[in-house]
Amino acid sequence: MSKFNFYNFLEENGYQKDSIRTANGTTFCTNYQKELSENIWNSLTVHKDKTITGASPKSGIVFKQIFQPETIEDANLRLKQIQEF
Repeated sequence: MSKFNFYNFLEENGYQKDSIRTANGTTFCTNYQKELSENIWNSLTVHKDKTITGASPKSGIVFKQIFQPETIEDANLRLKQIQEF
């Protein structure tokens, strides 16, 4: 059985990826966003230490610098939390 890839999961679920870089070109963090409705977006940030922070349009920051999901079930739960608006 192959290991769950959270990054591929996000892209397969319609999330757009944007890498934020420092002045010297190294990645500071990677932001994934999805337009849930016209001009209504959520956000999931992958930090340099591989933890994630998620924000929803309804609640703002929902979780901050937690470990990434290791299963599709956990990933679906996290996305559901930040897709409420």
